[in-house]
Order: sequence, then C-alpha cells, then structure tokens
Amino acid sequence: MSRQPPPAGEAATWKGLVIIGGAVLLGLAVTASFGDPDTASFGATSDTDGSRATTTVTTVVATTTTTAPPLRDPKDIKVLVANGTETSGASKKVIDALKPACFAVQVAVDATAKVKAEKRATTTVYSTPGFEREAAQITTRLGLQTTANAALPPEPPVPKTGVPSYNVLVLVGQDLVDTPPQPLPPCEGGTTTSSGSTGTTRRGVTTTTRRTTTTARATTTSRATTTVPRSTTTT
Repeated sequence: MSRQPPPAGEAATWKGLVIIGGAVLLGLAVTASFGDPDTASFGATSDTDGSRATTTVTTVVATTTTTAPPLRDPKDIKVLVANGTETSGASKKVIDALKPACFAVQVAVDATAKVKAEKRATTTVYSTPGFEREAAQITTRLGLQTTANAALPPEPPVPKTGVPSYNVLVLVGQDLVDTPPQPLPPCEGGTTTSSGSTGTTRRGVTTTTRRTTTTARATTTSRATTTVPRSTTTT
C-alpha cells in the first residue's frame, strides 16, 4: 500500500518551519561566538576564565637630540682687534685682556675712516661664518652684552687690504675705552709677565719666581813694596 504525499499547503508550512528553525540556530551560534551584542566591544577578547582582556595600543614618538660640537680651542681662533674710536691705543687694552687666554690675537688695526667718523659708543664683536659661538664666547668674556654680537657685514669695518686674516673681529667702541676689560684668566700653559717676576700658569696654579741678585762688594788692598839697591864698592 503506497503512502500519499501531503497536501501542497502542508508541505510549504513544514519547509518554512525548517528554514526558521535553521535561522534561529544560526543566530544562537553567532551570539555564542561573539558574546552579548549589547555588551560586546570592538577589539575585546575573552580569556579562558570568562573575563575580558582589553588591548591597548601605545604610540611611541621618537625624539632626536642634537649635541653641539665643542667650542674651538682659543689658539685656533684668530681675533683681530680694530680701533673704532678717535682715542689712540684703544685696542691695546683689549689685546692685553685676550692674550693671557691664549687667543690667536692679530696685530691691531684701525677701522676705516668712515667707521671712525661714526664715533661708535659701544663695541661690536663680528663673527665670520662658522665662528658665531666663539664670537659669543669672546663677547661674554669681555663683559659685553649679547647684543654686541653681529655677523660680519659685506662691507667690513676694517680696510680690505693690508689686514691680517681673522675669524672674529672686535671693533672697539667708546665703552671699552672708558672701562677697559680686565685680563682674562690664563689658559693652561700660558705665561704672564710682571715687573721683577715671571710666572708660569699650569692647570690653574700660578707659580711666581722672584729673581734676587746679590752684589758682593770686593775690597782690594794694594801693598807697596820698596826695593833698596845695595851698593858694592870695589877697590
């Protein structure tokens, strides 16, 4: 005896129930995999004990530190002192102040007539390219304000010919004439000279040796010897 197929309407109903049931099971499976959609958060993971581990992303910003090279040794810095005033010998005090510190001080010169006519009240320390920091150091050691620093202009304040080469140019103004700078501390191995004594400075220790000359007075006694000739008479 053969079984009759169910009516078409009943078959469609069963198919719908099967599809709905499959969808429900699929939804439950997805929910079990990703957790409760109301409390789930992006990037969260579950540990074996059921607790949630949060992943924190840290951004590290790399910083670059630039270290300036050390200043040049004073003996490698050619310093030219120029008199920008009408006072004769105004450069000598500045030269006397720089020499103990072992700067390579050049022979002093006069500024151009145009600069001298300006009668500058303040001293200016000019730097050639690459010697800006060394010029600033000289400015500070001479007791000048930082505003005294300047780059060497296209038209230098000294004659273009007959002038020694230089890295730093000190144009003396009236301020250093009125208040001459004090001699800088001697550098290592520097030698200073004072009246009647010589001093050698090494590593900040100054040893002074005084020269003492003792003059002995010599007394000479002259003895006079008189010789009386004997006379012999022969008969």
